[in-house]
Amino acid sequence: MRPPTWKDLEEQAGKRFHSTTNQAATVALRQGTAALIGPFQFEIEEIAGFEQEAREIFPNTDLALEGVTYRV
Repeated sequence: MRPPTWKDLEEQAGKRFHSTTNQAATVALRQGTAALIGPFQFEIEEIAGFEQEAREIFPNTDLALEGVTYRV
C-alpha cells in the first residue's frame, strides 16, 4: 500500500481549512515566493512524499521541522 498524498486527502484538508501540497506549491510559484516551508501533518507517517510532491511544482520546498532555523 502506497503512502497517502495530499491529492488523496484533499477533502480532509478542505474541512480543516488547510491547503493541499499542490495548492501551497502552486500559490508559492504564482506569487514568486523565495521558499516554501511546509508544516505537514506529522500523524501521517510518510511525510517525505509530501515534500517531493511540492518540489515537483515548486523546487525550493523544505519540510518544517521543530527546532530547525531556515534561511530564506
